[in-house]
Amino acid sequence: CPVGLRPASDLHAVCGRCSSPGVVESLPLIGAANLRLTGRAGRTILCVTRLRRAGGVQCGHHAHLDRVPPMRNPSPTPIDADRLAKQKARLAVILERALELFEGGATGAQTASYLSQQMDQTLVGLLDEHAAVLGKTQKQLLDRHACVIAVGGSGRRELAPFSDTDLLFLYRNPAACSFQELCGEVVRACWDAGAKPGHSLRTVAEAVAMGRQDVQAATALVEARLLWGSQSLFDAFQRQARRRVFASLRSFIEACRAGRIQEREQFGDAVNQLEPDVKRSKGGLRDVHLIRWIGYARYGVADIESLRLRGVLAKNDAHDLRVAYEFLLRIRIDMHFHAGRAQDVLSRDEQLRLAKARGVCGSGGRRPVEVFMQTYFRHSMAISRIARRFLRRSLPDSLAGSVIGRLTAARFDDIYLVRGGAIDVVRRHRDRALGSVRQILQLYRSCLYYSAELVPKIVDAITELVPRLEPEMSRETGLIFRDILRDTGNVGGILRNMYLTGVLEVVVPEMAHAYGLLQFNQYHSYTVDEHTFRAIEATRRFQSDDGPVGAAWRAVRHKASLTLALLLHDIGKGYDEDHSSMGARIAKRVAERLQMSDHKRMIVVFLVRHHLQMSHLAFRRDITDVRLLVEFARQVGSPERLRYVLTAADIQAVGPGVWTDWKAELLADLYNRTMYILSGRPYSYLEKERLQSAREHVWSAIVPVSSESDNAELHGWIERQLEVFPAHYLMRESPDRIAQDLDIIRRLQPEDIVVDGQFHEDTGTVDYRIITSGRPTQGCFHRIAGVLSAHYLQILSAHICTTTEGVVVDDFRVADADFADGSPRERTDSVCAAIRAALTGERTVEEMFRSAERFRLSRDAKPVSDLPTRVIMDNDSSENYTVIDVFAHDRHGLLYVLTRAMFRMELSVALAKIATHFDQIVDVFYVTDAQGSKLPDGASLACIRDELHDAITRFQDAECVVFNPG
Repeated sequence: CPVGLRPASDLHAVCGRCSSPGVVESLPLIGAANLRLTGRAGRTILCVTRLRRAGGVQCGHHAHLDRVPPMRNPSPTPIDADRLAKQKARLAVILERALELFEGGATGAQTASYLSQQMDQTLVGLLDEHAAVLGKTQKQLLDRHACVIAVGGSGRRELAPFSDTDLLFLYRNPAACSFQELCGEVVRACWDAGAKPGHSLRTVAEAVAMGRQDVQAATALVEARLLWGSQSLFDAFQRQARRRVFASLRSFIEACRAGRIQEREQFGDAVNQLEPDVKRSKGGLRDVHLIRWIGYARYGVADIESLRLRGVLAKNDAHDLRVAYEFLLRIRIDMHFHAGRAQDVLSRDEQLRLAKARGVCGSGGRRPVEVFMQTYFRHSMAISRIARRFLRRSLPDSLAGSVIGRLTAARFDDIYLVRGGAIDVVRRHRDRALGSVRQILQLYRSCLYYSAELVPKIVDAITELVPRLEPEMSRETGLIFRDILRDTGNVGGILRNMYLTGVLEVVVPEMAHAYGLLQFNQYHSYTVDEHTFRAIEATRRFQSDDGPVGAAWRAVRHKASLTLALLLHDIGKGYDEDHSSMGARIAKRVAERLQMSDHKRMIVVFLVRHHLQMSHLAFRRDITDVRLLVEFARQVGSPERLRYVLTAADIQAVGPGVWTDWKAELLADLYNRTMYILSGRPYSYLEKERLQSAREHVWSAIVPVSSESDNAELHGWIERQLEVFPAHYLMRESPDRIAQDLDIIRRLQPEDIVVDGQFHEDTGTVDYRIITSGRPTQGCFHRIAGVLSAHYLQILSAHICTTTEGVVVDDFRVADADFADGSPRERTDSVCAAIRAALTGERTVEEMFRSAERFRLSRDAKPVSDLPTRVIMDNDSSENYTVIDVFAHDRHGLLYVLTRAMFRMELSVALAKIATHFDQIVDVFYVTDAQGSKLPDGASLACIRDELHDAITRFQDAECVVFNPG
């Protein structure tokens, strides 16, 4: 079993690296374990392993296997209970004392150093204790030919409370037998006592070879320390490692960089991801380690202060690194202590806990957790920025590359050099080229013109100069900055670089507010500034996009205005008022500083103020409603103020998987319809053309080859059905789907209920489609929602359609958490049968809930935000329907509660848009009264709103919910 203990006699294994067979003799509970395998001829195999679910034993990446001569007693040495108890008590005392120090105000570095020192003493004591029972000859061999070295975090004296203790057991062949047996006993004793040694057993040659092959093994050796054993062996090993592992400087640095890239891809490649891994995400502790590794290989020293004294790390950078490193290290240690285990991911729950524990206060519209996390991100961004510059500055140029660079360098304006995709400044002209904001912006504009980057030393120079720059904004300076914004190439990358050096903050001082600003919800994946730059970078992809958004981007006349609007669209977050209104005022101020014309300034302000409206209409309103479209077009006024490109870029920058084909199609449809009204030009999704295409497809799909009179009759039936379906159904569904639905409806008998469930492997979701007419349609929506909730299915979206002749075509997309690999056919058949039973009255939804026992609040995720429940009654957006917007915390069964309440108030739902991906659900219902009329304004509307709000509140507040009839 990969997560528990099994008797040694029950588990045979084969080593995943050397294929040696064996029987497991020691299997601790931990997933990364030290196993003793007894192989052929009584030999033992010692290795660090990871367990795999297939049942075998798989060697860890850093594992090394060594066979030793037969042991006199191949079974594990009996454990002395008293000694084991003392060892466990000692480790417990170490952790307890470390916690006292930490809570008493010790720094993270002091706490980590204390833990390292105590673990050193514990390990040395264990080694001395086990070596004491050896014979004189064996001891002499160990004194001369064996040692134990602290590597990795142990070598750096940087142990978190529940980190592995990284050890290298090093030996020469004369001591092989005795040392391997000793190491096995010591490691086993550590595991039995509750410590977690991450260890390897190697000769000098093997350790050096591993360091040359594996960058993780190499970097672990950078700050190695001798713990126990032969000093001469340790010194000889360090000389060999220095000469053979670190001598190839370029390859070592490139391997370090590649390793970090791979690690970031796994744990977070954005500094500003909202649940970062404190150690491994970009800007985490590992980036400081990267500086130390490269510093050791390049300059012979690894600690930050020594690098500063060598002049390779600026004084300010060294200070920022020390402060940021301490901040992150203390958070990591705090999370370890609180979890009682290794915990490096700063989850939202941990963010809330740490902000409260540290007494952080909210400020300027920001919650305490947002203030705390903005501080975190400012530190992590500083680490990332310094590490990136240090890496680029430390990478030596190859001789060939240097020669080719000189030969191919191009000079322009007498002071700039372009070579190898990078721009440099002639040394004697640097003061002139970097003397003002205007000159620096000219340099950045040249980067766009030549599709090049600035060399690291120029980036460093700009960073150091920025605090001394005069924040002048002449007309010429504003024009240069707008030229940069107008570029369709790497404008996102250039603006990001300007932001990191501080230049962008000189041009747009308001950007300082967004630095590391957190959006504490489950929707966004990045901070405001990271989200902003990702949105601008998305427009570069639009340039080559052959779809509607690409065409719209290429048609934009004032690209500088649009890019500036993207830069500022969320700048109003973190204040006390609505961020769109605040952002519009900031945008007006910035546009005036840049001396933009009145027309372009108005475009920027309008786009920022209304940047959310297009997504609101596309995803929460019926965009086939002509009245709504005309009102939207009237407000927009001109194609240049239509927010399609901004909205598409904004959504794509929110996080992975947020931009979907469904959203893309809805936005494109709304854009094209609005453009048709604004400009009169044909658009790609013209409704008449789509409807005609649907008619032709339906006709060819369901009309049989028969007599002309039969065909004429069928043709008339199809035309009548297409007339009675609402426009939103015909525009949403594909012609194939419409044809299939009409074919079912044509064969539908009174009281028939057709239910089908289809699993979609690409999305891992199931679509349940229900077609019926007559009596079963009464309360159809809330019954179906109830059945799905009773089966604990998460309703992701719902499309509700009722024809004027009373035919219902409903579609629900759900996620089935009970089946990780996809719902089996038996499951979907069971749910389909339950839906039929509920619609025919054979079983009530309440009975299904009771048979599924009851579901509790504890089964639902704890709400992240504290946003209030809201029910908004909108009688203006649609001419024929009252629109009800519901904002509430997502909880299983909420849709059933809502729709049942509407049914009891005799409201008929004609269209519903269900969204469950926000930190709050946003459900929209187009309703009429029982007679099919729009609800009247006044007291009755307020009463319905209050009743729905009360129903949600009662449901949310209930600790345990049982649905009773009546």
